[in-house]
Formats: sequence, C-alpha cells, structure tokens
Amino acid sequence: MFPFFTILGREIPTFGLMGIIGVAIATYLASFRAKRYNLERTDVVYIAAFAGVGLLLGSMIMFTLTRIPMLWRMRELVSTDLWRWLRMGFGGMVFYGGLFGAIIALWLYAKRMKIPFGNLILLTVPVFPLAHAFMRVGCFLGGCCYGIFHETLGVVFPRLGAPHLPVQLYESFANLIIFAVIWTFTIKERHWITVVSFYGLMYSVVRFVLEYFRGDVARGAALWFSTSQWISIAVFAVCIYGLIYKNKRADL
Repeated sequence: MFPFFTILGREIPTFGLMGIIGVAIATYLASFRAKRYNLERTDVVYIAAFAGVGLLLGSMIMFTLTRIPMLWRMRELVSTDLWRWLRMGFGGMVFYGGLFGAIIALWLYAKRMKIPFGNLILLTVPVFPLAHAFMRVGCFLGGCCYGIFHETLGVVFPRLGAPHLPVQLYESFANLIIFAVIWTFTIKERHWITVVSFYGLMYSVVRFVLEYFRGDVARGAALWFSTSQWISIAVFAVCIYGLIYKNKRADL
C-alpha cells in the first residue's frame, strides 16, 4: 500500500502519521469535556501525551511477550544474526498491550497530579476508539495486520502479492461505531467503571470475531484461539465483573 509518505524529502511512516492524526483529533474532541472533570483544555494535551507514551511502551512490551516462544526457538541467531533476532522480537506492537499501557499511564498521571483516576478514564475512553480507528487505517496503508486470503473480497498488498481481506478497515469501521456509541452514552454523567466496561465489552467482542479473519500469525496462538482472542476473553470477563460490581455497589 503506502507504508511511507514523503514530506519535504523525508519519508514518514504512514502508521505513525495516522496515529498522530487520530490522537490529535481525539484530544481535540476530549478537550471540549475538560471543564466537566475540573480540567483545563490545555491539560488534555498533557494527558494525551502521557497516555500516548504508555500506549507505545505497552504495545511494544506485549508484542515482545507474545514472541518469547519464537525467540527461544530461534536463539541460535543471537550469535549469527543478532540484529535479525532483535527485529523479530522487538519490532512490532500489539493493541491490547497499548490499551493496558495507556490505562497504567493514566493511573500514574492521576496519582502524580492528584486528579481522580475515574475522571481521566471518563475523559479519554470515549475518544480512544476514534484514535484507534485512524491507527487501523494506518495499518491498512502500511500493509500490516492484514486478513486471510480471499480472492473475491481481498485487496492485494504489495508485499504479499495476493488478495487478502482488509481486516484493518473492518476494525477501523467497528471502532468508529464504538466511538459513536460511547460518546453518545457519556453525554449524560456515567460512572467510570460502567464506561470502561462497556468499551471493553464491545471491543473485545469485535476483536475476538475479527481474529478469525486475520491472516498474520505473528502474535501467536495457543490451543483453539489466538493470543488476542485469549486476551479478549479475559477482558470480556473482567468487564462483565465490573458491571456486576458497579451494580451491587450503589454507592460508587
């Protein structure tokens, strides 16, 4: 597709550019709700930057964790081709890791700045799927995270040379729907546990289903499901518990 854009003679990775655009638009929208959570609109920029760092670190760490079995099998490369071995284990990202990393970063920011953690969740979670939608378009343009081979509905990615389903665009569209639902849902005051649980439920179902149509197996699998499907199951279960817990605790 278009893995790089050339701007002023410099090649810029498409995925990174789309990610920056998505985060910028999401931050702009979130800033309109800053006053509701006793924040200034400029504070939202710092919050987004902090969460962005957590997202990057978390996604890279999760990718490496999913590659440990393969890295162990290919350990002989450490002495013969170390650079290739490092690229195999440290050269990718996993969204779930980024999500967890962003949440941890928000918690640390809230603790450091003495801001209620729930307020940061309510501010960021509604726009998170919007930023994610742009990132998935970046995946499509970059030619990663592609779907299974499909002669009729597939798109030919240059490095594959055969038609594969554009699963990245399916997930982008699903994220836009999730964004519309969560954004509308949070027009009224909601508890942060309810909001993050609804988001987790919707995305985990989408991701679990779409994994059946993914054609890249870099993130590994175990037993009947891929790594991301196992994580989706765990996220779904935790979010169900969150809703039950919130319903029981009327004081929250």
